[in-house]
Amino acid sequence: MTDAFPREQLGLAMGTNTMVAAVGLVLGPVLGGVLVSISWQWVFWFNVPLALAGAAWGGFVLHELAKPDTNRGYDLLGTTVFVAGLTGLVLGISRGGISGWDDPIVIGGLIAAAVLLPLFVEIERRGRAPMLDLTIFRNRMFAAATGAAFINGLSRFALLFVFVFYFQGAQGDDPITAGIKLAPMALGMLVASPLAGIWADRHGSRTLAAVGMLVSAAALGAMTTLAVDTPYWQSTLWLALVGIGSGMFNSPNTAAMMGTVPAWRRGIAAGARTMLQNTGAVISIAFVMAIITSAVPKDVLLAIFSGVATGLSDARLEPFIQNMHTALWVLAATSLVGAVVSLLRPRSPRTVVEAEAVAA
Repeated sequence: MTDAFPREQLGLAMGTNTMVAAVGLVLGPVLGGVLVSISWQWVFWFNVPLALAGAAWGGFVLHELAKPDTNRGYDLLGTTVFVAGLTGLVLGISRGGISGWDDPIVIGGLIAAAVLLPLFVEIERRGRAPMLDLTIFRNRMFAAATGAAFINGLSRFALLFVFVFYFQGAQGDDPITAGIKLAPMALGMLVASPLAGIWADRHGSRTLAAVGMLVSAAALGAMTTLAVDTPYWQSTLWLALVGIGSGMFNSPNTAAMMGTVPAWRRGIAAGARTMLQNTGAVISIAFVMAIITSAVPKDVLLAIFSGVATGLSDARLEPFIQNMHTALWVLAATSLVGAVVSLLRPRSPRTVVEAEAVAA
């Protein structure tokens, strides 16, 4: 997309891309609820024909526009060490809330992460064709925007999991209804993303990305008022505001990030952005699950996670609601940190020509 659109239209292009993704976010949970009501295996089989069709379409439609990178190769060692370290971190964090932090598997996973993830950075510094090229972070704009994208993953991606358990587990909704109730967040992204992209093209992205993080932080904080019997309009409002904040952040941040990278480094830059954002998402889900599952009786957790908690009293659900509030406060604080990181980027980013000169 960065190759296909001129720099002055990049915000709108990224906003349109995010808008289309938001349509998928609207349809996905609802369709997932329908498929689960038929047979849970279809949640996975449904993706197979779409993946094959997408691969064929990409093969026919996409064309190379940029010069290939001269440093080629597959970073098998770095990839293996990163996957092992991240697996240990996620396993340790997510299991700790259920089994206790003195569980040998939890301790082993966290030790593995503490050893392997720093080792991964050292391997990438010395590699000829690293999976994560650390030299691209010398660009202050790219480094700040990528850091903000990582924090965005930390503060946003666990939210769908939290509210699936809240709607299905605590409030007793069926899978289809719970999926429909998640739609306001995606609708907020759908509306805000293209408008934010247009604004960023005309006025810049630095302030807009930070404001988007602040809007999401305020909505996440407001979600801590939700209880078992809270009317749905309140959930709708806060989910929509998180979606609007996310739309305000995503497209301007991505456009600013990719617009400062030389054409021959864009593939590596996009890969770094996606890897770090998805790493934040994985850690977010594991960390939030650890908070939610701590100090909640296992029979209550089983009832909530299986969506059959309608027979539980408000008193038995109260520990889950309190832990959910704690997790939401943590996500709100993380979003505030993301707003600060967004403001660390320069007011006038380097142009692509300048970036190419620095890289050379």
